[in-house]
Amino acid sequence: MVSSSWFRRHQKIVYSVMIFAMFVWGISYSAMELIPQKPIGKIQGRKITQNEFADMLGRWQRLFFPQEQQSVVSLVWKQLMLVEEAGRMGIAVTDQEAEEGFLRLGFQMFGEAANIDRNTLVQFLCNNFRLNQEQIMRTLREALLVEKLDSFMRSSVKMTSEEIWQRYSMENEQAKIKAIALKARDFVDSVNVTEDEIRAFYEKHRNEEDNRDAGKPGYKLPDRVKIECVVANLEDFAKLAVVSEDEIKKYYEENKDAQYKIAAPEPPPAAKADGADDNKPVLSYKPLAEVKEDIQTTLRRQKATEKVSEVIGTMDEEVYEAMDKTERPSFKDLANKYKLVYEIPKSKVTGSEYLTEKDFLDVLPGAEHPAQAAFSREVYEPSTPIAFVAGKVVFQVIDKKPSEAAPLEEVRNVVVNDLKMEKGLLKAKEIAEKITGSTKAMTLDETINLLKTEGGGKQFPVSETDYFARPMKIFNKESRYIEALKEDCPNVAKKAFDLKAGQFGVAQETTGEKACYIVNLLERKPADKIAFERDKDNVTKRYLAEKQEAIMSEWQIGVGRNAEIYTRFQ
Repeated sequence: MVSSSWFRRHQKIVYSVMIFAMFVWGISYSAMELIPQKPIGKIQGRKITQNEFADMLGRWQRLFFPQEQQSVVSLVWKQLMLVEEAGRMGIAVTDQEAEEGFLRLGFQMFGEAANIDRNTLVQFLCNNFRLNQEQIMRTLREALLVEKLDSFMRSSVKMTSEEIWQRYSMENEQAKIKAIALKARDFVDSVNVTEDEIRAFYEKHRNEEDNRDAGKPGYKLPDRVKIECVVANLEDFAKLAVVSEDEIKKYYEENKDAQYKIAAPEPPPAAKADGADDNKPVLSYKPLAEVKEDIQTTLRRQKATEKVSEVIGTMDEEVYEAMDKTERPSFKDLANKYKLVYEIPKSKVTGSEYLTEKDFLDVLPGAEHPAQAAFSREVYEPSTPIAFVAGKVVFQVIDKKPSEAAPLEEVRNVVVNDLKMEKGLLKAKEIAEKITGSTKAMTLDETINLLKTEGGGKQFPVSETDYFARPMKIFNKESRYIEALKEDCPNVAKKAFDLKAGQFGVAQETTGEKACYIVNLLERKPADKIAFERDKDNVTKRYLAEKQEAIMSEWQIGVGRNAEIYTRFQ
């Protein structure tokens, strides 16, 4: 990527090259059209040329995505795949359907109440979307073809009453348990780790990124940068700002109606009925003396904001002028010259001066894309002034470190703790399975006593839950928060529905608080058949829509397997 400072230094050259290129392009464009173009992809074995796809991309971009800033190449390619699939299946759009779709497009833009004749609508679309009538109708037919294909596929998805009831029954059956939590940290002190185990554990996870939320350790560090900053703090400038009495009075008079008006009390009903002019509420305001301090603070802040922009702008000009010079003022010298703050920020998480993308959210809160501004720059390439919550900042990268595994020496304590937690969880599971695996039927009290013996005399709390349902998928991850356990325990919930009343089972949770649970099912409560019949229509609609989405998603993946767009075009 070419840096922004390079453009700032070579603006005239860049503009000259652009003008020359446009001149040459204008001459050679028609000649290029005569050269056969290679395909940019294929669908169902048919080669798609660059001209064919570029034509569709341009038409769809203008008609359906005129305001879209991001690339729509992938989206339009998907539509082309579906258009080809519809043709393969023999689906077509009639002239009447095309005309109805055209009028519907007008209704979407102007509302059904708008009385616009067809010719006026055609002229409006052509002028505003820079397409001719044939291009508009061709694009509309493609969109209608995709719509008909989608409707046809969805209508083929059905659900029987038995299928609907089975799913409803699964989702609404409830269980109640008693659970004993054997947490991994309860066994950390009783497990030993050798040097060989530490090194083996580190080697296993050294090239994996840390994902504590998923219970997966990792010691690979992301890309990092070290920056130095010159900061203009609003608070520092606000303390120096001087606000006069006249400025306070002027602000009060100009803003009293919007900010300092006192709501008048409602007149009594009799006065309302009378309607006399002397019963109208009299406007009143908070006295100036009461709000003077607030106004002073506001004006100081305004003056500080203006001064910060002025000072940091002047400093930025000096930085810009010195960019091509061998000798440039250091950021420390600039901070001293302009009476600003110099600092090398540290990560709020690790304390390191080398910052990851996530660290920038804490280091420069409120800034717009600060990490992108830092990671896209070369070393010693200064940024433009960036506004953030505390004021404005100019920074430059003074060092970069690529993504790499952290040295064992630096993360040794973390590795040892992760290894002990893993071994602690294994020990908890061994004890739980040993106790629940006994062929002898035991009561809960007998289980607790045996657990105390196996656990070296430790007391493990017993929790009784309220009724809960099976786990549900949230962002492709199973979840079921159980209030009594104060944790998200999808595996505990799943195990409960595998048991019969009075039975014991073992469930292990590796996300959040690592623990192994001994689960004792107290009761399972079936779904309410009456409630199902009462809400059957809404339930059926929801289940059918979800099934349609799942099948459509799989079907579209299948269609995509028969298509390929070459990476260089994307």
